[in-house]
Amino acid sequence: MERLREDVTCSICLDVLDDPVSIECSHNFCRGCLVAHWRGVSAWGPRCPECRAPCSRDRMTPDTRLRALQGPGAQREPGRPVQLVRLDEEGGLTLAEEALSRCLEQGGVGDAPVCLVSIIGEQRRGKSFLMNCLLRRLRSPEAVDASWMGREDEALGGFECCNGTVTVTRGVWMWDQPLWVQAQGRRVAVFLVDTEGSLDLQRRMETSIRLSVFSILLSSYWIFNISSMFTQTEADYLEIFVNVANEVGETCNLLPIQRLDLLVRDWQLSGSYGADGGQEFLGEKSRHLEASAEQPLVLGALRASGTQCYLLPHPGTRFTRSSSGMPGDMDEDFRQCLCDYVTSVVRSAGTHVRTDRAGEVLTGAQLAARIKVGEWGLLKGGPWMGDSKRGRKDVSQYLKTKRYDFSSPMKMAETFAEMRQELNRRAIEASRREYEQFVQEQDRDHQSMSSCLRVKPAEMQRCLEGKHQELLELCRGELLGEDPQKQAALEELKQELDRQMDQFLSDYEQRFNKMEENRRAVEDTRREYEQYVQKQDREHQNMSSCLKVTPKKMKQCLEEKHQKLLERCRGELWGEDPQKQAALEELKQELDKQMNQFLPAYEQRRKMKAKSLGLSIGGVVLAVVGVAVSAGIGVGVAAVVAVEGAVAIGVGAGGFGVIGGSVMSWFGRRFGREASQNTTGTNTPGQGDEREGGDGSSDQEPLLRGDR
Repeated sequence: MERLREDVTCSICLDVLDDPVSIECSHNFCRGCLVAHWRGVSAWGPRCPECRAPCSRDRMTPDTRLRALQGPGAQREPGRPVQLVRLDEEGGLTLAEEALSRCLEQGGVGDAPVCLVSIIGEQRRGKSFLMNCLLRRLRSPEAVDASWMGREDEALGGFECCNGTVTVTRGVWMWDQPLWVQAQGRRVAVFLVDTEGSLDLQRRMETSIRLSVFSILLSSYWIFNISSMFTQTEADYLEIFVNVANEVGETCNLLPIQRLDLLVRDWQLSGSYGADGGQEFLGEKSRHLEASAEQPLVLGALRASGTQCYLLPHPGTRFTRSSSGMPGDMDEDFRQCLCDYVTSVVRSAGTHVRTDRAGEVLTGAQLAARIKVGEWGLLKGGPWMGDSKRGRKDVSQYLKTKRYDFSSPMKMAETFAEMRQELNRRAIEASRREYEQFVQEQDRDHQSMSSCLRVKPAEMQRCLEGKHQELLELCRGELLGEDPQKQAALEELKQELDRQMDQFLSDYEQRFNKMEENRRAVEDTRREYEQYVQKQDREHQNMSSCLKVTPKKMKQCLEEKHQKLLERCRGELWGEDPQKQAALEELKQELDKQMNQFLPAYEQRRKMKAKSLGLSIGGVVLAVVGVAVSAGIGVGVAAVVAVEGAVAIGVGAGGFGVIGGSVMSWFGRRFGREASQNTTGTNTPGQGDEREGGDGSSDQEPLLRGDR
């Protein structure tokens, strides 16, 4: 069994062989895996991925033995088209959920990234034929020429198609088997989607548009198939498709357009075909759309980075008259351009996998869930179930319930007019809201006194007028319709912006004037406090006044004045409490600054005064000479007059000689020093024991007055 398992496993993808082929060295691989591997290592030439033996691209042979070993359960069916969407009797869309699940959730598709290539356009313009070309090319990825088309006298097969005027494709159809490609280091499941043509007289226009939008949202690679020219009709249809796809995609969280090919069939206006001619044609049409400004969504879609244009020549009358459309009936230039275009689509399909609006890759199962039951439907019983206002709907349900009236050219014209009016209304509303937010921002940024007074009313007016003009010009470029319609809408917008500006400027001028009054009140308070501090400074310059008031008392004095002025200023200020508080906070900081600058200087001054006083008294020695008496009397007087320590004041009195006075003076200084050291901090620095005097005055006051 182990050996058998190895025989039916591809060594590249490590999965069961899909379309197994053998090469010259007898090793076996999936056809698609081998072709993708050789494409990635083409610089070294084709070699066997296992033994590295040189190989030939043209010598891959189908291994029927391995297909038989895989058994009927492992072998894939050749595939067939299945109908995903049909129309009910009322023209509503009905989704075949079983068919969708069988396509997108089968085998490894459910966990793999998927690319869905769809084609939409006018009826009977060869859409199904092109799908069959893509199908045949995807089945033969190794082909390097037109050999993938098969025999010259054999129809391509696949999706049903035939010449004539009768519509064959009804609803939306999908090839039920994945066509695997290798891209960016991963396997991608490619599916083909064919859509009923638009402008069918048997269908209401609204129904055709719904089918096309469903196909657009399902796919990640969208081919818009048109005939001969990109006319106003195609532009109108494309505008509708993109508009509705944007709306539905936003509701269902699907990116509406990922890759768009504008495929122009039966091109005969110039000899330039293919991608080069297509890009020139695309640039010309984009310039025309920009000049007319009638289809902004079309212009945006055509100028997107994921958009290209390809011109296909006419296939020839022999082919168009053929009932089955065989390759041998094609003109050679058409055949060559067709091969080039189909090959370019197949080779890039793996890079255009389906994503959501955030750019996250969706697997087959995730995409099926979005299409069937919507994003929130996966969470059964979740908070949004049944909430049509907040939950996301599925695509088919949304398109079934949403009504668009395109039942006639007149109705289409009316619908386009309504769309333009709606887009214009949104543009005007966006400009109005942006200006409103700008005005509110200016209001918030100029609430405080300092920020308001920096911008005068005239400067604010110039600022608002500049934004006013900028938004009007921006909106002018976004508006649709004729000039009179644009001018009327712009005039309406201008009146609204003028109203907002005038209202704000009136309020701002009043605020500015009040802030000027607040500034004067704050400045007067600041100046009054400054003068008060200067007065305290002048009045405490001499020794006597300075030593009377301690730094602590001076601080209390200044703080009382500080608080009194703040309270008075609070009552004078204008505005709301936050504005008052902001102005008072600025004032408080200024008063604190003045007080904090003065107090250290005052404290230092007082220390210097106290030291100077202590040294002058301590150096006095009084000697009284008596003629008949020889005695020494020492008197020590200790006074605490400095903040740092006591200065001993010694007074020596001698009755008969200088020696006795000097000795007693030494005892006095010693006694005073000891008395100072015994002080325990009961007294405030620079102040005597207030409990003795009772009146709070310094105990040095008699000395300072000269009372001895």
